Formats: sequence, C-alpha cells, structure tokens
Amino acid sequence: MTTEIFTYGIAIVLQAAILVFFLRKAIMKKKARTSTTNTTTPKYTDSYDGKRQLALQVTPTQLGLAVQPAVTKVHGLVIDWDMNGTVLTLTAYITGAANAFLSSGSFLTGAGSNPSVAENAAVLVQIAQGYLGRCMPVNDTGLPLPGTVRFYLLTNKGVFAAQEMLAAIESDMSPWAELFYRANGMLEEIKNSSVAQ
Repeated sequence: MTTEIFTYGIAIVLQAAILVFFLRKAIMKKKARTSTTNTTTPKYTDSYDGKRQLALQVTPTQLGLAVQPAVTKVHGLVIDWDMNGTVLTLTAYITGAANAFLSSGSFLTGAGSNPSVAENAAVLVQIAQGYLGRCMPVNDTGLPLPGTVRFYLLTNKGVFAAQEMLAAIESDMSPWAELFYRANGMLEEIKNSSVAQ
C-alpha cells in the first residue's frame, strides 16, 4: 500500500513538473512575441506627428519612380505653416498624392483621389524643383517658428528646406510667394473635395 502511494506521489509530482515546464515555455514564447511586435510596429502613425514624419520620409522608390543618381530631383513637397499656434501641414507628391492635416488633430488624407487635386499636386512639385537652389539640405525636420512657413523639398538626395516669414510672403516681398499661393490654391481644392465627398 505504501509503494502504491509512493508511486502515485511520484506520478503526481512528475505531472506537475511537466505542467510547470510547458506553462513556463508558453509564457516565454508569448513574451518573445510581444517584444518582437513592439519593436517593429511604427509609433503613433495616426497622430499628427506620426503622419507628418511619414510624409517627410517618402522616397522615390515608394512612389515607384526611377531617378538618375546624377541629378537631384524633387519628388515631394511638405509645407508647414504656423497659424496662431496651430500648424497646418500640406503634402504633395509628383504622383498626384496630396494630404492636409492640422496639429490640432484634423486630417484630410487621400485628397489626391480627386483628379483636380492630383493634377495640382504634381504641378506644385514640378514648380518646387525650381526652388531647390534656395534650400539647404537638412536633418532636422522640426516645425516652423511662430509667424513662419517652412518648405521641405523631398529629393532622391535627401530633404532640403527653407523657412520664410509669413508677413514677407503676404506682402509679396518673398520669392516663395508664388509657391505658397499655389499651395494655398491646392489646399482650397482639397477642402472643397472633402466637403463634396
């Protein structure tokens, strides 16, 4: 009788040890999966900052463009302007894609699906090519200072930028006025197309 109890006791201990082993293995697997997921998931892509950073990182390859390495070609334009503490960001790409979003949280994405907006976006980027000589290559893509407009030209050789006072643009004293007013025209089309949808 004692040998039976002893045998049952050993069997129970073995089963408990096997159960603990498999539970620990399952927990370790789950932790490994969670840490892998956390490192590969982009942060806050639905936030203003996330959308803006994604817009600034678009490459010619992502747009399906083949660019000669000998030339510096503008494929996208991001314009940020401060409007009394709220920043409006307008994006345009040579493919016709266009978006507008506010730092306060409003978004008008996918505006390039409207043919008129898409055409304006492509033309705006072509015009921006002529402004490349007025820009400097940058690593810092921060928001504009109060009362200013910042122009980011996305090229196959990195991001180029320039900043201008809004007052100088509005008084037509700035060489950036034409590009700014064309961008404003595209913004109006984006607003109108979003109201119509």
